[in-house]
Amino acid sequence: MGKHPIKELDNPSHKEDLMNSLKKGNLQSATFIRDGQEVKQYLEANPQFKTVNVYDADKNRLDMRQGKEQQQGEKQVQSAKQGRGQSAKASDESGPGEEKQKKQRRKAKSM
Repeated sequence: MGKHPIKELDNPSHKEDLMNSLKKGNLQSATFIRDGQEVKQYLEANPQFKTVNVYDADKNRLDMRQGKEQQQGEKQVQSAKQGRGQSAKASDESGPGEEKQKKQRRKAKSM
């Protein structure tokens, strides 16, 4: 729960109410803070996977991994810009034989 920017976690009584509701298996509303704005979303405990499912205001499930992947993608773009010279050197070192091996591995995995 601490990983999510939930406003109710700041107040001990609200936090306790939220946790008790989730323990009962309820779908509980919570206020998330995103980019400085308050967004109302819903939480649901998923004890099988020890996770929390997050839903938007229309109760459509949000995949939290998408947000993390986008953040990681942005970090990769930034690191790629910084390391362009290094990646160019690495590609020059790999010969055409290595590329053929990679293609053969991909074909073998797809079958």
